[in-house]
This record gives sequence, C-alpha cells and structure tokens, in this order.
Amino acid sequence: MLAEMTLIDWLGVVGSFVIAGAYLAVSRGWVDGRLPAFNLMNLGGAGLILWSLYYRPNAGAILIEVLWVAIALLALFNYVRNR
Repeated sequence: MLAEMTLIDWLGVVGSFVIAGAYLAVSRGWVDGRLPAFNLMNLGGAGLILWSLYYRPNAGAILIEVLWVAIALLALFNYVRNR
C-alpha cells in the first residue's frame, strides 16, 4: 500500500495528521481552542485532505472535510468579529 501512494495521497495523510495534531494540542493544553491557531490547523488539514480527494473522490470524506472547512472558517470569522 505505501509503495502505491502518490504525492497527492501523502498530502491527504499529512492533512489527517495536522487535524489530529490540532486536537492533541488542544487536549494537552498546548493550544487554546478559542484562538485562531487551532482553527487554522483544522482549515489547513482539511484543505490538504480535500486536495487529495480531488484526485481520488469519496463523497463521505469530501462532505466531512467541507464541514471542517466551514466550521473553521466560521470560528475564524467569529474570532475576528469579536476582537
């Protein structure tokens, strides 16, 4: 399986690690979930996964990543608006 992975596949893997890393960082107290860093990490990770899904589409995965992007953008918008 690893030998068959392309650069695009690896981008999706990196995106998954970025999202998981964001949750790890919040759960360990390394990052405040109310600050932009957490949502920027989620946005970036979801973007990488969506990029890989463009080349290997999967409807369920695309939907969840679009939701991640929407949630992150909404949180960032609210952060900026409330400052």
